[in-house]
Amino acid sequence: MRYEFHPEALRELEDAASFYADCQDGLELRFLACVELAFHRIVEDPV
Repeated sequence: MRYEFHPEALRELEDAASFYADCQDGLELRFLACVELAFHRIVEDPV
């Protein structure tokens, strides 16, 4: 299964990552990794 973000949702995700980058070095990468993991879990078992 494949997923894609609505353009506005993608902008919000990018804004959130930018916010976390300003809080602590590398925090945006941890945030994005968690988001990616969550989406992979949803795709694997959407029920």
